[in-house]
Amino acid sequence: MNIHLEADYKSYTAFNPIYRFGGQLIAVELLTQFSHSTANVAIPQEFLLPQLNTEQRILLLQNQINSIERHADFFSQEKVKVTLKIDELLAQTILDSEFLSRKLDALAWLELEISENFTDLNLGKDHPGLMALSERFELCLANYGAGKVSSKAVYDNLFSRIKLDKGFIQHNINRTSFQPFINTLLEHIKPHCQQVIVQGVDRITDLEKVSHYQFDGIQSALFSPVTGESLCSLTVPPKELVDVAL
Repeated sequence: MNIHLEADYKSYTAFNPIYRFGGQLIAVELLTQFSHSTANVAIPQEFLLPQLNTEQRILLLQNQINSIERHADFFSQEKVKVTLKIDELLAQTILDSEFLSRKLDALAWLELEISENFTDLNLGKDHPGLMALSERFELCLANYGAGKVSSKAVYDNLFSRIKLDKGFIQHNINRTSFQPFINTLLEHIKPHCQQVIVQGVDRITDLEKVSHYQFDGIQSALFSPVTGESLCSLTVPPKELVDVAL
């Protein structure tokens, strides 16, 4: 996909794995990044999205849907979810387009992922757009614990999966207060979702620490994203998780 703003950008996609601590693949996150036509620099989707017009947003979503559809057999056979990142503008684009909504409806293994930066997330189920999305799609909340919003949307049971904020985990993991705080946090939020995923655990020593908590899964820089053609390789349990489980 090529997008022309003040310069030309080309997009490419990859899939970032989420594992149970036993090594079972439970989900992948679709990553869309853009490269500048004159520089070998990767730009994450969230940085370029605000510059896109409605037509470009729809084109981006269609290309992401196509990337997911190409690997439908894998997601269906392996019972693996795929998460698609959206912001409030993409969310509105989906809600305003019955065509896009129906295309997404057909992807039974799809989750839409929003972050704590989502406008007016504090409103929870009183947010009309967020409520409309939750009634039609499974939602995932990323970066929970970043401190940007209250937990109302979590306690309103709007999310099937919650990912803890990387920075929060990395800042606190070596503190003596980490264990009681995480245990209390999990006790409060686990009744309001199906899975809690830990992020930001990017060292083996930290992996061993968090494996003892009641997290449902982990997304980490220890496990690299792959192209669609290599999705099957993710079903092999990572050695890092196998070693921790022993």
